[in-house]
Amino acid sequence: MIIATAVLVSVSHASSLSLDNIVALAIERDLEIAQTTDRESMLRNTAQVSAALPPPTLSLSAMNFPVDTFAIDQEPMTQLQASLRQMFPPGDSRQWRAKSELRSAEAVAVKREVRAAMVRQQLQMAWADGWLANASAQALEENRTLFEQMLATARASYRAGIRRSTQAGVLGAQAALTRLDERVERFSMTLDATREQFGEWLSTDELEAISFAENTDSSLMTRSAATLNPVLHPAVVNAELERAAAYARQQLAGELGKGSRGISLSYGYREDPSSGGERADFLSLGFTMELSSLRSNANTARRSAATSLVDQADKEAELQRLRLLRDYRQLQAKADRLESRRSTFRDELLPQYRQQADVTRRAFASGETRFMDVQLVLVDLLNAELEALALDAELMKTEAALEYVLTTTQASGESS
Repeated sequence: MIIATAVLVSVSHASSLSLDNIVALAIERDLEIAQTTDRESMLRNTAQVSAALPPPTLSLSAMNFPVDTFAIDQEPMTQLQASLRQMFPPGDSRQWRAKSELRSAEAVAVKREVRAAMVRQQLQMAWADGWLANASAQALEENRTLFEQMLATARASYRAGIRRSTQAGVLGAQAALTRLDERVERFSMTLDATREQFGEWLSTDELEAISFAENTDSSLMTRSAATLNPVLHPAVVNAELERAAAYARQQLAGELGKGSRGISLSYGYREDPSSGGERADFLSLGFTMELSSLRSNANTARRSAATSLVDQADKEAELQRLRLLRDYRQLQAKADRLESRRSTFRDELLPQYRQQADVTRRAFASGETRFMDVQLVLVDLLNAELEALALDAELMKTEAALEYVLTTTQASGESS
């Protein structure tokens, strides 16, 4: 709760929640992460129990009492007996069972890192959608005045019959303004829907505090130059630890085939006869052994099942590595393409669109072109600006996916 408290304190001093604040709150409040914490604690406690010997058993018996008098000194075999028995699990089964549960606990701890990385990526993706909707709506609102001026100019020119204005130009300007309003409304609806995606972790007041106005270039759009090392990714480490747990269960299956052993110690007290004389007490030692060889089919099936688990875990670890390598290559190529397109838009197309818009406006002012031509150029410029924003958002999502792929953990998987 320390992280959440600190975040809430910072929010109380600010008017909106930043992406970093949201990620910290989500990881702190995520129920799946909380479940992994509980499961890890359970497995570690279970491992301690598994490593210990089963408790000895104590038996107290009153044996061979005569049913005619129930006198303890009447018959020589009448006795009071105390027995202590200790069972020993087969071979090294205690150690392998405990090791299996410890490796499972470590895998759960790493799975918590996997979940945190996935939550971070999910929030970054949603934030990119919200940022795009917010930035696009703002861009449209900033151009509203221009489109309103275009409509007013078209109407005035048409009424005055000057500047080559037509009724079609007036209708086109009205339609352009209407389409702008519709696009603003769609982006507002998208913004509201995106905000609700954070509802799994944030309260209603916190949802309202999200503005999506934060510039995420510094946190999401600076790709690391380091190459991928799949061995350190939490998903791969988790798979390796699951394999280590499966290997321990395989060894456990072999040990269970040896059967349990047990020893017992009994002491029988006999009362001296009332007629005189003494009776010696009894001391008994016993040894117990499971005849596991009589269950050869069951033992073979148990070992076969455990071996299959190890093979399955091997394939899962390799599959995770291959997926990360594939995703890394694809995301790198996609990011390169997006960055190239982004540079083209920012450095070439947008300046040309703006220049063309200025030229067309001056030509319209001097009566050299139609109003409809001005309208088309301005609409093209606005669409290009919106497309550039969409490229920025797509690059944010790609960088978020790359950040997940490049996630590393300090834990290390064990193969035996």
